[in-house]
Amino acid sequence: MKRLLQILLLINLIWFGYGLYLQYIVHNRLYSKIMGFGVLFMVFVLLPLFLYHRYKDKSIEDYRFKGFKQSKNEED
Repeated sequence: MKRLLQILLLINLIWFGYGLYLQYIVHNRLYSKIMGFGVLFMVFVLLPLFLYHRYKDKSIEDYRFKGFKQSKNEED
């Protein structure tokens, strides 16, 4: 999974690099679509895979705020 994430990140960086190349060197208007698809790829593919890989073995209870619910019940 880690290697897959590294490969996808590299592909995305190359994608952005090509978009910047088109924008500043070639002066082609296609760069905006390429950069947009790169952002969509990062948000909908790369980020969820990274978050899944990073937090798949973690306990959600470690990240919850425990004092708020107890103090709210005491007021009622």
